[in-house]
Amino acid sequence: MGINQTKMLGDGPYPLPMEDFIKAVTICMDTDICVIMPKSGIDFPEKAQHTHDSYEFTIPFDTIPYLSLEKVRHSALEGRILPINSGVAHGPYKRMLNKRFISLSVDNDFLNEIAYSIYGKANVLFELDDYVFGDALEMLMRMFVEEYTNTQPGRRLVLKSLSTQIVASLLRQIKTNMPILTSSDCSTSKKNIDRAIEYLRDQYDSEYSLEEAAELAHLSPYHFIRVFKSYTGKTPYEYLLYLKIVKAKELLTSQLSITEICYACGFNSLSNFCTFFKRKVGVTPSQYRKIIMSN
Repeated sequence: MGINQTKMLGDGPYPLPMEDFIKAVTICMDTDICVIMPKSGIDFPEKAQHTHDSYEFTIPFDTIPYLSLEKVRHSALEGRILPINSGVAHGPYKRMLNKRFISLSVDNDFLNEIAYSIYGKANVLFELDDYVFGDALEMLMRMFVEEYTNTQPGRRLVLKSLSTQIVASLLRQIKTNMPILTSSDCSTSKKNIDRAIEYLRDQYDSEYSLEEAAELAHLSPYHFIRVFKSYTGKTPYEYLLYLKIVKAKELLTSQLSITEICYACGFNSLSNFCTFFKRKVGVTPSQYRKIIMSN
């Protein structure tokens, strides 16, 4: 299983063998979004749950009566969207035959980055319910699938744009824990955190000063950590490590050696870099480079 597939679909256990599932569906998987569409009905012969870091949105062609979310039975209604939050164990509650549905998975970091840009906060939780699958969202998903199969210049740019629009549409029409920011205080607070984020972006290749970042946000270090996490879902240090991995992924597409990339991203030990990269990405830097280059 590839990097994106593991990130989007998790490690299992699955209700049926992955090779059987892949034969029954069409998978359009980019770095930020994965759309899975049925070729035919799928039989779920057993009760099995799995988790993954991505958010998942299920759109059944006909009602799925036996869906398990954290071992509690739910139903997914025909033609509507059922959101499944990151990390929630889910799968068939009991045996079901000939079920057809669209599955939309969204990378956790990507969704929360967009949420932050819209609301000034991250760590999104969708409210469990069935929601209307509107024409606009359906059109965006169809355009994504069409572009995914396209080999025209600019394909990657178009997919990124469509992925962003799809996530914005989901955040607009599905109830979440995101605030409605209208006051000037909220706007000022977001601007202060944005300044701290820009500071961290400039520090991915070196050590950062908590005091300097907090000063940019006009907060005490203790209060800054708490407010920063409420906005981004990560502590400042966790966010800095996330930026280091993002930069490392980018540099792994270049001609730089693994050792050069290690130090360019601010790690002081090659073994620490490789260990941390594998823990976050699922493969070593060398394996990641081979997979990216083969694509």
